[in-house]
Amino acid sequence: MSQFDVIIVGYGPTGKVLARLLSDRGHKVAIVERWPHPYPLPRAVTYYHDIARLFHALNLAGDVGQISRPGHHYVWYNADWKILIDFDLTPESISGGPASFLFNQPELEAVLDRDLRARGRVGLLLGCEAIEVHDEGDLASIVVAPFNPTTRSADQDAAETLTCRYLVGCDGANSAVREAIGSRLFDHGFDAEWLVVDVRPHDIASLPIPDAAQWCNPARPTTIVPSGVANRRFEFMLLPGESADEIATEAKVWELLSPWMKPADGTLVRHAVYRFRSRLAQGWRKNRLLIAGDAAHVMPPFMGQGMCSGLRDAATLAWRLDFVLRGLAPDSTLDDYERERAPHVDALIRLSMEMGKVVCVPDPVAARERDEAFFAGKKPPPVESPALGPGLVRKRADGAPDACAGVLLPHVRIERDGRTQRLDDVVQGNFALLTKAAALARLDPCLRRQLEQTGVVLVPFGAGQYRDADGRLQDFLAANGAVAVIARPDFYSFGIARSDHDLAALVNELLIGLGRVGTARSAGSAAQRSMS
Repeated sequence: MSQFDVIIVGYGPTGKVLARLLSDRGHKVAIVERWPHPYPLPRAVTYYHDIARLFHALNLAGDVGQISRPGHHYVWYNADWKILIDFDLTPESISGGPASFLFNQPELEAVLDRDLRARGRVGLLLGCEAIEVHDEGDLASIVVAPFNPTTRSADQDAAETLTCRYLVGCDGANSAVREAIGSRLFDHGFDAEWLVVDVRPHDIASLPIPDAAQWCNPARPTTIVPSGVANRRFEFMLLPGESADEIATEAKVWELLSPWMKPADGTLVRHAVYRFRSRLAQGWRKNRLLIAGDAAHVMPPFMGQGMCSGLRDAATLAWRLDFVLRGLAPDSTLDDYERERAPHVDALIRLSMEMGKVVCVPDPVAARERDEAFFAGKKPPPVESPALGPGLVRKRADGAPDACAGVLLPHVRIERDGRTQRLDDVVQGNFALLTKAAALARLDPCLRRQLEQTGVVLVPFGAGQYRDADGRLQDFLAANGAVAVIARPDFYSFGIARSDHDLAALVNELLIGLGRVGTARSAGSAAQRSMS
């Protein structure tokens, strides 16, 4: 019987990134995946700036950048190709650099796979199916057996039992780990079938293909976006009365593609009918068992947030598991994982559904009314990145997150001794206290010592210390009336402090939240903030 710190079921992007983050911290990790090779066909095509930031933190920005291209404009048109709305993605994001990127998922999977294999720190049990998952109280256990892709069956005579301190299901929408948890799926009610087509044009510049567009044509709502550097993604909504069998033939696919390209113009990479759903698991944890990615949530693709949400799950769960495994935080710290991530994902599901309601209109009268409303200026407001739910973030007296708690922090450049680095490169995946040097000098020595023992990186700004190279962090603090902010390992804010006294309270609340000692000196600060 082999024992691990963490076993991950599922070798998709979420499972790979979670494994890398945990193994980087020295934990013994294994991945169980029934298929012997990464899934070869395209799926996701978009990731956002915060995910690019995660790739940067993993030292994969160069490799991933080679298979990606920045988003420019994402334009939604009516049936007559008149612009309904133009999403301008060119301004610099809060993470620095473009707001979004377009990529080909098999190429990304290959980058992540090569990286894990090259490092050699993760046990890859590929071609093994998880046939039983159990929560044993102090441990989790999993029974795995060799999987035959041809017969789609496991050789139970060769089954082996593995144990671990925690087991995470990154095993997709039909998750066996979610079933073992007994989690219920809440369905938001979005349900639409679309034909998804990936093509590789021979000469994209010679074809009349929009760069990134939603054609809100009631006769056939259509999505057209890049799928990495070389491929193009077309998605066609199935109309009422159409079946998957009749629309998924190669002849029908080329008929649908005919306004933009002919068979001689490129290669058909794949085509399949997908059912777009909107579901959120209620119960992401049961003692030693947890879920992440599609096992915990699925959403319509109209905002490109499905894979991104799974990678955010991985980033948030990784540091929590790391702290618990190293004894820096109690097991109960894992309970906040769902409290934080579920509201964030729920907001993105709802936004994706609202976008889908604009696109998925097969009725010409309703489409015309939609067009008229958009032309009259009744357009959806700019999409704001949602904050985390009330987990390990600073809270008001009523339990709701405090101002600026749980928001994504800017990826600022800081300079010291003539060397300029990104903030994430300085803090190296740890908590960090960013404040003026004078305020840090006045912090209670007991609190400061506990911060250092917890691994919190101190980043003081001032003469002889760090300098905010672009002024973006100081702008953030000034805009929010703050003298300090605590950054979490997943790039989100734990909270801000508005004064030296409040800084002591902020630090105290972090330490208590992590199960550390803290001090009682600042008791009642949440109530004081709620009244200010």
